[in-house]
Amino acid sequence: LHLPRYITIPMSVMFRFFPTVAEEWNAIGDAMKMRGIRPGGGKAGAILEYRLVPMMICSVKIGEELSAAALTRGLGGPVKRTNICRIGFGFQDVCLLLICAGAYAAQIYVMLK
Repeated sequence: LHLPRYITIPMSVMFRFFPTVAEEWNAIGDAMKMRGIRPGGGKAGAILEYRLVPMMICSVKIGEELSAAALTRGLGGPVKRTNICRIGFGFQDVCLLLICAGAYAAQIYVMLK
């Protein structure tokens, strides 16, 4: 997409953040059920607290982990990313592609004969 880094880095963290938060939300709900805490009964404030306090702590932890992972992968670096080896489509790749295409064509020819 050729977007600037100040857009791509937050987007990459965001797309990883929301599914993880959804899992944590379900885990907190399961923990509440195991402890016998159910919605209703005039304890709306307590239930909101039981759900939101762990969610805020988990959100901070998840955000820190995702940011550390992004920085480890080099997303926030000041220099352009590099590769260990040269990546490209070379002569060997063309030869292998032609061999596979020939084998595939031979297989189709044998099946139709």
